Amino acid sequence: MVRSIEVFIFCLLVMLQAPFINNLKLLNVRIANHTILGSSTTLKCTFDLEGEHLYSVKWYKNGDEFFRYLPKSKPNIQVFEKSGIYIDIDKSNSTEVVLKSLELSSSGTYRCEVSAEAPSFQTVFQDRDMITVEIPWISGLQHEYNVGETVNANCTSSKMEIHAQLVWYINNEKANSTVEQGPYYKKYFAGSGQLVTTVLGLSFTVTDGHYKNGEIYLKCAARLSTHYLLYSDEKIIRFTKRPPTESIISNQVKQAKMQENSISVQNTPNIIHMVCVLVFCLRNNRKMLVAY
Repeated sequence: MVRSIEVFIFCLLVMLQAPFINNLKLLNVRIANHTILGSSTTLKCTFDLEGEHLYSVKWYKNGDEFFRYLPKSKPNIQVFEKSGIYIDIDKSNSTEVVLKSLELSSSGTYRCEVSAEAPSFQTVFQDRDMITVEIPWISGLQHEYNVGETVNANCTSSKMEIHAQLVWYINNEKANSTVEQGPYYKKYFAGSGQLVTTVLGLSFTVTDGHYKNGEIYLKCAARLSTHYLLYSDEKIIRFTKRPPTESIISNQVKQAKMQENSISVQNTPNIIHMVCVLVFCLRNNRKMLVAY
């Protein structure tokens, strides 16, 4: 009899607690794995209360809280200072937090934590990683090139936590490795971590085949993962028929004079030979006249 009463009480307690068990569900935390320096991004946290009352939504970066949403507080949003975190409060709420003016220090592990009110006080959370990177850029280009001139340029991916794999594209086709130079790496120490700048050079001689409607399209990309390429802005090189420069004209004149001198030197032996023959003939003619 006592045993039956204990079982009944246990079952009653389970039934009373059942409404508060596993009701709050965190459906999804969406954070861009790669974000661009200086841009904005949205952290999304989707949850299902399933009859519970929301107590709070908190966001953390590397274990430190930087955002708190309390629906029953005034104001209901609280922000805590954190390196690399700048929140657009007007666009943030219980399910979204908008970060603006991203910095390299914005990289880190982000956590969304959702809590229900009493009596369950359930708390659920998920972590996601985010890396903020700088778009690779192209330097060293002239605005215009003639056929036969050499294009020399650099593609740079600056201060990243990983060695970026850079690649050049000429007219939207991957450049041959024979025209690429490098890559070259430079390491920086930032706090407790290490950042790397990667440079990949490009050098090729312009031909008629490079120009598409009088233009060459150049861009480079940084491969950050198996499926993610971060492209630079596209650079356009235009073809122009420029008149010869003064140095080119000067060189052409020098070459012409050298050719003239060469011709005159080459003809000198022939002239001397003709003079000798003429003198010889005159002497013989004079002797013949005397004898006569």
